[in-house]
Amino acid sequence: MPNFNEVLLDKLTEYNIPIIFKRLLIYLITHYVQLIKFTTVGFTTFGINLLSFHIFYGLVQLDYKIAVSIAYVISVISHFLLHRSITYRATEQALAHNLWKYLLMLAVNYAITLTVMWFVVNVVKKSPYIGLVATTAITAIVSFFVMKYFVFESKPKQLK
Repeated sequence: MPNFNEVLLDKLTEYNIPIIFKRLLIYLITHYVQLIKFTTVGFTTFGINLLSFHIFYGLVQLDYKIAVSIAYVISVISHFLLHRSITYRATEQALAHNLWKYLLMLAVNYAITLTVMWFVVNVVKKSPYIGLVATTAITAIVSFFVMKYFVFESKPKQLK
């Protein structure tokens, strides 16, 4: 008997849709619960990041580079703990097992954050708040796949 993905792909072939969009749709449908959890945790983490940035940039009036760096550290701690326990259910994995992979992902995301922030503030001449939204969107996409398939990788039967 064909599996759900094969049936869905067969149904989608009736329409003139490029295969990449068909595969994306199948991925979204088969991983929707995890994507909802990821999005919920992501919005929570974004709120923590925005609040932290506002405190250090808007209230304390630190330079935006310092403020975004402090906010980044605060939010990634929340990010790791929430995703590890809620999105990827990896609390049974040893912390040391995930740590170096997570730190590598953080380094890449931090470089993306600083680059996009610099571009938005200095080239586009927009508010650092706009830069923060842009960096969040870009690093969210990168983070989902890196955490799922690298940081918190697990056997498919363990994921829901």
